[in-house]
Amino acid sequence: MKHLFYAVLLVSASLIYSCNGTGTNNAGNKDSTAIDSTNVAGQPPAPDQSTAATPSQSQPSAPASAPAASPSSSQPSSSSSAVNEEAPAPSSGPEVTYQQFYDELTPYGKWVDYPNEGYVWQPNVQSDFQPYSTNGHWVYSNAGWTWSSDYKWGWAAFHYGRWFHEDKYGWMWKPGSEWGPAWVKWGQSEGNYGWAPLAPNISVSANWNPPPATWNFVPKQYINRPDVNRYVVNKSQNTTIVKNVTVINNITNVTNSNKTVVVNNNSNNKTVVNNNKTVVNNNKVVNNNKTTVNNKTVVNNNVNVKGNNNVVYNKGPQVKEVETVTKAKVQQVTIANDSRPGATTVQNNKLVVYRPNVNANPHGKPVPKNVEKYNRPNNGQKH
Repeated sequence: MKHLFYAVLLVSASLIYSCNGTGTNNAGNKDSTAIDSTNVAGQPPAPDQSTAATPSQSQPSAPASAPAASPSSSQPSSSSSAVNEEAPAPSSGPEVTYQQFYDELTPYGKWVDYPNEGYVWQPNVQSDFQPYSTNGHWVYSNAGWTWSSDYKWGWAAFHYGRWFHEDKYGWMWKPGSEWGPAWVKWGQSEGNYGWAPLAPNISVSANWNPPPATWNFVPKQYINRPDVNRYVVNKSQNTTIVKNVTVINNITNVTNSNKTVVVNNNSNNKTVVNNNKTVVNNNKVVNNNKTTVNNKTVVNNNVNVKGNNNVVYNKGPQVKEVETVTKAKVQQVTIANDSRPGATTVQNNKLVVYRPNVNANPHGKPVPKNVEKYNRPNNGQKH
């Protein structure tokens, strides 16, 4: 009995010791859980410096510098739909006077003191010379259809001033102070695009009919060819073609005024159907007007843009239509300034042309060094 009593005591002691150990472990686990909950709540104890987590291990690190969002990706762009419509500043080169025209063009022709027009220039060219046709071609730029001339004097005579034709002298150029992609009147007729040089004192938006002989017509699919002159329709057909011409007034008005001026050819006996769309954010007014005048149609696609100077010019045929008839994408180039006078060049999607700011009213009066007195021909006509 005595031995049995000691055996029972020994087993009881073992059981009590085992229960106490388990209870301590469970209590420890519960305490650990409570600390973790405190950490989540945002009140952790001070971390042990030997085991504190580094940013590269457990703490979230700051994200790497992200590239700035571009307008085309996440930031709204106020002009994304009108990038190709916006015109460049009329000119941004050095400031000059008419004296530069007189000096630079003298080696290539002669200056004539012409009645009511002042000093005009006659180029030394072949007898079949035609402005905006001979020795050049059309290039579509951010200013619209732009004449790219291979003549060294083309930077002046095709982007400033006006042309007129006289029977004795042929084509003559009158200087001007406004730069434009081309100073012509645009039209289309019987599957052809046509253009005619603007005469002196004729504005882009004027209700003016160029003489039939001054038009250049080419089949639409050849308008942007570098050898466009090869496809000009014979002048003998002009009288017939102009009877059904549709005038293209894709007008751009670059102005420093806060007032937007919409250019339309309005006069009597015209029926105008207006389909006007105004885009306020980009300070543009776009009018798609169809005007019928004595069986002639005038299509006005007018774009008015705020810029540096008040210059209005015609951008020519709509590029989407040209792409349709040519079945090819029209590559747009950007106008860039050349540092000196010379032929226009196209390189790296840029049309490089000398286009200075011309001061038409300087303190001194510019005069050509050599001037020929005008000799009126018998029965000569100016047109």
